Amino acid sequence: MTGLRSYAIIAATLLAAILLSVLPLPHADLLARPLWLPLVAGYWCLAAPRRMGIFTAWGAGLLFDAAVASPFGEHALALSVFAYMMSRYHLRIRNLPIGLQMLFVAANLLLYEFLIFWINGLTSKTGPILFYGLPILVSTALWPAVFFLLRRLRRRYRIH
Repeated sequence: MTGLRSYAIIAATLLAAILLSVLPLPHADLLARPLWLPLVAGYWCLAAPRRMGIFTAWGAGLLFDAAVASPFGEHALALSVFAYMMSRYHLRIRNLPIGLQMLFVAANLLLYEFLIFWINGLTSKTGPILFYGLPILVSTALWPAVFFLLRRLRRRYRIH
């Protein structure tokens, strides 16, 4: 597939992840909202590191910051660090069984949420730690589904 179409599909999946992240949910379900954007960005960093990298993650993070009205650059910074870690070790992670991939993704999501927690602490906007911990567990459990769904999309459109 041509480069432009590949970038368009990656951008569409990132936009879908942002839309899933801002989708209105009942208050009880907000605590367990998955971290869709890091999951999708992390997959593309593993599968197509030449097409999805730190700068693309930074741009997607800025869009997400605008969508959720968070301090400008908060998610951009955290997502850039997350994308760096996923891109840096992409050759090792891709060869791991899905269970070990889940552990690596969980560790990176923990780093992502720590950066969000830290920035929120600097801006005096902290909440209970459960608001930061539960999405990590839910997102880690969803990693195999996201991985296999996006892998099927990548293979169908031959994105490398």
